[in-house]
Amino acid sequence: MQNKIWEQVGQFLNQLRSEDVTRDTAVEVPGYKETQKEMEGLREKCEIMMQQLPQEQRQLLLEWMAKLEDMNSLEGQKAYCQGYVDCILLLSGMGLLRQDLSTEELMKWIRQ
Repeated sequence: MQNKIWEQVGQFLNQLRSEDVTRDTAVEVPGYKETQKEMEGLREKCEIMMQQLPQEQRQLLLEWMAKLEDMNSLEGQKAYCQGYVDCILLLSGMGLLRQDLSTEELMKWIRQ
């Protein structure tokens, strides 16, 4: 039962996360933009270098890079949702949320 609650909360939070990344409350992580620029430069250099590799090796690296991007995305989603779950648990532990909320009640309350 409890896992079902977190499943539904997770789905809702993923929808919320995807809606507006330009809002005033968006979090800025120090060093993110700089690292992003560095990654773009490295990607360009790697793409040039990969053209010199045999097709089999190039394909393996492309598959690895795609999986790495997928994993990074999933890790970001997991961290985002975990932060929300931790906030909900904190509020619940402080008595600011009822402990006996059903899944439906919790989702209705969150969507308000």
